[in-house]
Amino acid sequence: MKKLLLILLFFPLLSLGQIAPLDLENYEQYMPTSSCGEIIHYSYYSVSFCDKYKLSEWTIHYLTPDRLGEKQKRTNDFRQDPRLNGRDANLSDFKRSGYDRGHLVPAADMAFDSTRISETFFMTNMSPQTAAFNRGGWKQVESRIRKWVHEFDTVAIITGFVTGDYPIDIIDYIGDSVAVPKYFYKVFIDIQRKRSLAFLMPNERITGNIYDYLITIKDLENITGLDFFYKVDDMDEIIFEMNPEKEIIK
Repeated sequence: MKKLLLILLFFPLLSLGQIAPLDLENYEQYMPTSSCGEIIHYSYYSVSFCDKYKLSEWTIHYLTPDRLGEKQKRTNDFRQDPRLNGRDANLSDFKRSGYDRGHLVPAADMAFDSTRISETFFMTNMSPQTAAFNRGGWKQVESRIRKWVHEFDTVAIITGFVTGDYPIDIIDYIGDSVAVPKYFYKVFIDIQRKRSLAFLMPNERITGNIYDYLITIKDLENITGLDFFYKVDDMDEIIFEMNPEKEIIK
């Protein structure tokens, strides 16, 4: 009876440990608002999942230089999240669609652990991206951010797509009603120095310098309808949204 009581007492704690991501305390205050209202937590990142698009409107994760030192192999085990009972996209939706299964949270950012990198292959972390975009300008931005992690130590990264009409966010669907975003964005947050910058890019071949696609946080909020720093105090919100991008890019 005592053993049963102990099991019952510890079960809620074990369940909570499985649900709450290990990094939540590091990035929770930087999570933007959710237009879809369904937040899913994985071990080291979270997503805002949208039923009507069968995609996550944004993801957020946290990085430090020591994590980028480990290199586990890509698993390529693309799969649906079993908790969603088929509400997310599946592999057949992308088959012969002409679009890549583009990561929102890059697998390379989670290569410090085999379980964590595997979790980046959930379909909730995928979006239809043109090959030219996914393997071109988007990849350049991801690589640049990893370099900034080494320079600035602790950062949070928000990645998502536009769900408004800028000028039109979704121009097509693939498979069983999986939306194809027109624009993707990344928000880079230098936590220690309270700085941020954002990129907004069309889902197509990127020409010119990636810095040509910088956008202010305020403009990105107007385009997406989201509030990116609503959880921090008012003064910090102003500081984060000042976008001193020259200090980061130098």
